[in-house]
Amino acid sequence: MSMSLEELKKRLKGIIPVQYCPYTKDRELDIAGLKENTQFLVDFAKDGGKDVVLMTNGSTTECYANSIEEQKTVIRTVVETVGGKIPVVAGVSQAAAERTIELAKYAEEVGVDCAMVTPPYYHAASKEGMYQYFKAVASSVKIGIMIYNNPAVSGTLISPDLIARLAKIENIIAVKDNATNAADYAFKALSIDPEDMVLINGLGEVHYIASAAYGYKYRGFVNFIGNFAPASSYAIYEAVEAGDFNRALEALRKQLPIWNLLAKFDKKRESLSVIPECLRSNYMYMGIGKAAMDIVGLHGGPLRLPMEDLTAEEREELRAALKEMGII
Repeated sequence: MSMSLEELKKRLKGIIPVQYCPYTKDRELDIAGLKENTQFLVDFAKDGGKDVVLMTNGSTTECYANSIEEQKTVIRTVVETVGGKIPVVAGVSQAAAERTIELAKYAEEVGVDCAMVTPPYYHAASKEGMYQYFKAVASSVKIGIMIYNNPAVSGTLISPDLIARLAKIENIIAVKDNATNAADYAFKALSIDPEDMVLINGLGEVHYIASAAYGYKYRGFVNFIGNFAPASSYAIYEAVEAGDFNRALEALRKQLPIWNLLAKFDKKRESLSVIPECLRSNYMYMGIGKAAMDIVGLHGGPLRLPMEDLTAEEREELRAALKEMGII
């Protein structure tokens, strides 16, 4: 059974690992591996009653590369494994409202607490069309809706005033914010009533520290490192919660080996994106994260095209980085 909207608002905080979808060597769904990966995060959260939310079937979960039936299998498997112990946010985004609504209803049926919805990503909507899109999806279900403000995958960036307007819809209760500048963080922190909407940074540890500085209005962050090294990510969250930004930066410094690899591996691969560089995602985190899952004894497996796996040499560099970070 899904959490009430009020309970969900209280518990949407902390670190929010967005899951990888493990595949076998033949690139089929690895359901047993997905269960183990999920249980690993549930166990981490249980140890000490940590603030952890689990996100699945997002772009990091390669939802776009999975069929609708595979997406449903991923969502159902995660919900059943979590068993209500921590909140579950599931991506339901498709290119049109009708298809998104179909998957949102399924997510509600199997017990997801919150459905994450990306802006339409084939034909870009107008400002009013965007509002009507989210309103239609939200009105189709009773569970919470999290807006995923991600220009890298949708080609659109939802402005602070539109998010504030959407926040007045009863069950639109959160935003995963991939805006990349401090002004956006500030205007959302100033204009959005925290009783209406929970602000979550979608760009991980680096941006979270900056966005949280605006009166702690950003209550947590989505990340990939939390899948295989949740303690590393949680140290940053705890430091910010304690108001100790120097300690947060020191915890971030310990992650530098993996951030440096991310930049290095990305430079070796020419991007064809027309999205301005400041708004793009560095998708090498996909290969790094999946390989790291395998190295630490969890389940990653290969990526489905068009994403690229790490080379054998890169995997060894990653192994060295994980050793330097004290993860293995």
